[in-house]
Amino acid sequence: MHNDPTRIPTLLNALRDTWEGQPDLSLSALIGVLQNRGASYGTTDEELLGLLRELEAEHPALLRELPEQPVLISTEGPAHEVSMDGSTVVVRSSTNPDQMPSVWKYAAFRPVGPGRPLVVEDTEGFQHRLGVVSLVTVLDAQEAPDLAGLERGDIGGARWLVALEDGARAVLGQRLRVWRPEGRRATAREEMRWSRILQCAVGEDMQIAPGGGAGPASLGRVTQIVLLEV
Repeated sequence: MHNDPTRIPTLLNALRDTWEGQPDLSLSALIGVLQNRGASYGTTDEELLGLLRELEAEHPALLRELPEQPVLISTEGPAHEVSMDGSTVVVRSSTNPDQMPSVWKYAAFRPVGPGRPLVVEDTEGFQHRLGVVSLVTVLDAQEAPDLAGLERGDIGGARWLVALEDGARAVLGQRLRVWRPEGRRATAREEMRWSRILQCAVGEDMQIAPGGGAGPASLGRVTQIVLLEV
């Protein structure tokens, strides 16, 4: 019944959980997001509850364990983009895209949510303090295009970390950034234009068609692929 007051706490709790997942939004901005997803004057309470829970699942206020989908965690102080998928962590600088991403395996993490410090323990027992969380985003891997045969014009906002056999790492997006170790401490960075991904799968050579019509280029054998953004 529409006049049943017992429904109100459930709706308010759902609104709170959704808003706490994106605390940078004003209430009016959050309402605008809901309207963009179909909320209107005629939306029923049940439909609104579904929209709130859908939005909260995408940007949860608190994660105690990782979902099956990849997760992107934005932090401040310092500013990082931290991707967690399976047992792998990829840490990128939000302010310096030229910095080589770090990649390692994690064993545990403290509960994650906006306003909380992001503390992740690696498999050697070291605790990485990666800043204060500003946003958690659960990625829908099905929204990412297939890498095989991918045209640059079809990539959208998707990004991947591609680890190569020689220790090199690449971030594939609208541009391709590649970092290769040189000696024990030095790293060479190269930024490449590309038009098409010819081959990119674990166990195979990563091959691209460079921008400008040059012949195929091989970057090395792929050891790992991690979805960073969609």
